[in-house]
Amino acid sequence: MRIVQWTDPAKADLARIDEDLAAADTDYADRVGAAAIASGRFLADWLGAGPPIDADPTVHKWPVKATPYLLLYRVIDDTPHILRVRHAHEDWASDF
Repeated sequence: MRIVQWTDPAKADLARIDEDLAAADTDYADRVGAAAIASGRFLADWLGAGPPIDADPTVHKWPVKATPYLLLYRVIDDTPHILRVRHAHEDWASDF
């Protein structure tokens, strides 16, 4: 089984999302966090899943199931590197 590398910006994104959501609903925040981790694990088994983004075709986007969030990731040496966790309606393309 491959490991998933979460970059520091991705970890910070996930922490910010958790903090913001927990202020209103801790159970929902926990579900979103668990879904993000599960989506990352999926990518370890399905490298290259999701479409590449226009700004950088080496970066793929993958939805976090049942949430409005996306994992933006790149495969390096057969390992998915989660670069960012962003809301689908944010201007996340400007990150690349």
